[in-house]
Amino acid sequence: MIKINFSHSEDFLNRYENSVITEILLPSFNAMVLTVPIVVQERISEIFTDEFIRDLILCSADELYEKIITIYDHLHELSERYCLEYYLKDINLDSSVISMPIRRIIDQRRIRDVHERVIAELQLLSNERQSIHLPLLINNMRGTTVASEIKIQLTLLNSMKSGYYKLTDDIKSLYPNWVNEFANLFNYNSMSRVFGREITNGINLDVCPYCNNEDIETINEKGAEARPDLDHFFPKSKFPFLALTLSNLIPAGTRCNQKYKKSKSMFGYIHPYIDGINQYTLFNFNYSFDEGRNIDAISITINNTNSELDNNLSLFRVEATHNKNNVKNWFLKLEERYQLLSNTDQLNETLNNNNSLLTILDVDIQQSPTKEQYQKLKIDALNFLSGRNYEMAD
Repeated sequence: MIKINFSHSEDFLNRYENSVITEILLPSFNAMVLTVPIVVQERISEIFTDEFIRDLILCSADELYEKIITIYDHLHELSERYCLEYYLKDINLDSSVISMPIRRIIDQRRIRDVHERVIAELQLLSNERQSIHLPLLINNMRGTTVASEIKIQLTLLNSMKSGYYKLTDDIKSLYPNWVNEFANLFNYNSMSRVFGREITNGINLDVCPYCNNEDIETINEKGAEARPDLDHFFPKSKFPFLALTLSNLIPAGTRCNQKYKKSKSMFGYIHPYIDGINQYTLFNFNYSFDEGRNIDAISITINNTNSELDNNLSLFRVEATHNKNNVKNWFLKLEERYQLLSNTDQLNETLNNNNSLLTILDVDIQQSPTKEQYQKLKIDALNFLSGRNYEMAD
């Protein structure tokens, strides 16, 4: 929701590159390559040169998807093992198959036609990429012509394409050792113990950028040290080669990271180092105090932005988290103060003075949403009541 100005000091970048890349990652990666067959070595080395690995770890946020394409379109066994939804992205299967009726004979014929077409597409993909998992899936799908069983199979395939399917340990064991051990090369836990706090200190966020609500301030006082989650925008479970990439690490609230986002691939979502909500009015305020001034009379809704940002707002439950009692209580007090002020000669004077806005109406329009909880809502609320166009600070 909130755009972050992402940067690290030159000193930090030099130390990070030397410690994480030069001393650990490159030697480990090159040692792994020597353990695989020559033909596989050639394919890995064609992509993962030392220069590419350095750039992979230090690239900007707008290059991340390009890195995913480069790696997964070249080393298909990695995408099949770690991100099946990317591997299957070109298979034509509409999610409506889940609700497809199968009672009538014509419907049963229709779902069998879909079934046969999908099997043919899977077989082509399997042959082209020498798939490990798909032959098992295809054999299972070919084993039935019963409409109800076909529907179950297509629903399972849809879950794979949607990113909700996890390979079983038995399936994982079929992949070469280098594929299964690939994620261990990019050891996030080891890195975060050394650099985690320094990363969150450097980015200097006090509020979760996904919801602009949850407190994530880093505490550095000795004995009370704490830092927020470092979310992998593209999750390391699906894109292990981005586990150490600085532009893929975002300080975030536990609720947004662990409850809402989890391991979603984030294709079609806005990266907060690239973009975020702007001066567009996001929040609407609906209330009627005819039956008393209380928070139950207040409803806060959000406008669609008609962009990929709407996916973020939905995923991180921004409307729900801005209908919390503490937010509604703040708006209730703001509305009360504003109405009292509107009956005096001080209204325009207050609205024209930033210090008065802060002390009287509790809206600091000079504060960044990276430092102030639900700051976008506060600015929108002030504009809603006053009819003015105050802008949110960077």
